[in-house]
Amino acid sequence: MPERAAPAAADVRPGKAAAASSGAVAPQADDGSRPAPLPVRWIEELVNTRNMEARTDDIATPEALASWLRARRLLPAAATVTAADLARAVTIRDGLRALIAVGGSVQVPGRPAGGSAVSAGGSAAPAGIDPAALDDLAALARELPLVLRVTDGTPRLAPGDSGVSAALAALLAVVAQAAADGTWQRMKVCREVGCRWAYYDHSRNRSRAWCSMSVCGNRAKARAFRRRLAGAAASQPVS
Repeated sequence: MPERAAPAAADVRPGKAAAASSGAVAPQADDGSRPAPLPVRWIEELVNTRNMEARTDDIATPEALASWLRARRLLPAAATVTAADLARAVTIRDGLRALIAVGGSVQVPGRPAGGSAVSAGGSAAPAGIDPAALDDLAALARELPLVLRVTDGTPRLAPGDSGVSAALAALLAVVAQAAADGTWQRMKVCREVGCRWAYYDHSRNRSRAWCSMSVCGNRAKARAFRRRLAGAAASQPVS
């Protein structure tokens, strides 16, 4: 596990400090991070319903998942959510975290380039990412049909089902659209192995590596500094 930031109040990553309590969005980080634009923000928010550091889950029950989907107008009020629906949503969430991590070329400091786990489909998964998650996502996506809707003036992908299946398919349609318009390449997960918080990289050259430079970035810098000190001490001749 990575080193913890001492006071919880110092964690100013968007949404993270409050994720386990009220759900309110925390103050924006001092490194300029801000949420993804809609509708890609739904993907960012879905992935971050699981806080890996705090070990909390905002959609841990069917009722919580229903509330989350309805808050984003993805699910009608009369629709019901079952335990099986929740399992599918978790599969999508974990798969999207892995998809973002692989697409963002997450690197693990000090880890060999060939040290990532590989899924059955051949996709490398960085440390802290389930290598089977991409395969599970691919399998589930085949069960959530999307159709080309051409009656609204602008052709677009739309769910071919109803209820929770439609809501989950709509999230996958967001991913497809983001990949087509270039915004998907700005979705990343934090380089910190124990964090893997999803964020949208607004920087001009897409160079952000951590969800927050003041939190995870400083942790990584502190570890690197200690490694340099240890290496320097080990290289000193014994008198």
